[in-house]
Amino acid sequence: MYWKNKPPYLGYWQQDIYYKIKAAFNDKTGVISGSEELTYWNNSPDTLKVVYFHMYANSQVKGSYNSMVYQSNKIRNWYGQYERQGKGIEVTKMESDGKDLKMVLDNTILKVYLNKPLPPNSEMKFDIDFNTYFDIGSIRRRMKVFDHNGFKQFDGVHWYPRISVYDRKEGWDENQHLDHEFYGDYGTYDVSLTMPSNYILGATGTLLNEDKVLPPDLRQKLDIKNFAKKPLGEKPSVIIPADGTTRTWMYHAMNVHDFAWTADPTYRIGETEWNGIKCIALAQEENASRWQTAAGFTAKLIEIYSKDFGKYEWPVITVADARDGMEYPMITLCGGLSPDYDYVISHEVGHEWFFGMLGNNETYRPILDEGFTQFLTAWSMIKIDGENELHTPSPSAYLRKYQLPQNTLDGVLYNPYLRSAQDQDNIPINTHSDYFNSAVGHGGGYGQVYFKTGTMLYNLQYVLGDSLFQNAMRYYVSKWKICHPYVEDFEDAIIAYTHYNLKWFF
Repeated sequence: MYWKNKPPYLGYWQQDIYYKIKAAFNDKTGVISGSEELTYWNNSPDTLKVVYFHMYANSQVKGSYNSMVYQSNKIRNWYGQYERQGKGIEVTKMESDGKDLKMVLDNTILKVYLNKPLPPNSEMKFDIDFNTYFDIGSIRRRMKVFDHNGFKQFDGVHWYPRISVYDRKEGWDENQHLDHEFYGDYGTYDVSLTMPSNYILGATGTLLNEDKVLPPDLRQKLDIKNFAKKPLGEKPSVIIPADGTTRTWMYHAMNVHDFAWTADPTYRIGETEWNGIKCIALAQEENASRWQTAAGFTAKLIEIYSKDFGKYEWPVITVADARDGMEYPMITLCGGLSPDYDYVISHEVGHEWFFGMLGNNETYRPILDEGFTQFLTAWSMIKIDGENELHTPSPSAYLRKYQLPQNTLDGVLYNPYLRSAQDQDNIPINTHSDYFNSAVGHGGGYGQVYFKTGTMLYNLQYVLGDSLFQNAMRYYVSKWKICHPYVEDFEDAIIAYTHYNLKWFF
């Protein structure tokens, strides 16, 4: 699936990356110490004199641009111990060919001046040392730490200096991170994570040393089926004691644009396969009785999305019980319990297509990932659960008797779209992710990225008819898989396949 083997059109180019990361994590201090060897290929027609890195974890520190957005929305911030010191990600070494490179840090963007220009069709290696800090301030974040029942869970995401995308449309992605979307180049990752030995990990990629970190006897003890009858919320057992020792988990991933991990001493493992793709569920033991269906549900999603819109190209998918709803290549961090978690798992696994395998510039236009994935969410839930959403029965006898079922398509797409539209909260969805009235979270009309876009796709299905619509969507996915599409590329793909002038529709 390497892009040069299947460019979407003649003359197309994108940059290539290869990360070799070695990192050690201290769960007492919440600090990751890492070294990063990055090989960067300039496939563009331009000579580069500078490069840019994203330092996403700086978005939450005191004085960040994101903190100013919160203040302008009259939201009061508080900060953790590291954030008060301005510590999110810090780069302690940036070298190439053994020579220091000049750096200028502007909050979440690190500008690096090259010692010599990088011409087209050439490569450069960067040697980087860094520290990244977990913290617990009030500004919304994806890199999180939780306390639960005397244990800690860590979600290691956007945790390393990540080189920005230089692409054919926008040049360098110099967007500051303001709590919305992301963008990354495709390549290969080899990552080793050294952790206290009592932690169980899930991560992007294939685990290379499973025999050492999850030998068969330990894997059997951790199997989620062992905890099917454990009372919900009961304190977890200790299967691996914290004895001061460490283990190193080694992962390899190809044709991905990011690397994420999650770690918890209480993770219990469910696993199944579909068509040779390993589908893994990681559940905190206290929730394991209500996560028994997660791996099987994920396998159904992989099957539906693969058959209906295009093959899942990676060997593994992990769904983790991580009090979140966020997507990363080959791993999703979810929350909730069965059957209520069907919605969030459907959505986050759907992102493996629109964001994962079709790596659009989410920051510039989030509709191509969030909106398309919201459409997939409704699509799969209807196929798996039926026309109505499944929920845990209400504790109220009155509601159980009189509350009407919620139609999935209405609940997931149409009603939220119509509510926002009638409230005049209907900003054009072909908008930069940070420009929705400068609001935080999903405010300022940002929710319509999900709902209006998904509604648009169902309207496109109505216009084209079921068969032509699905075939056109498959064509778009196939054409742009492991590449960087923009909105006009989607429109052009649909028009090219259908042979209809649909500019009026778009």
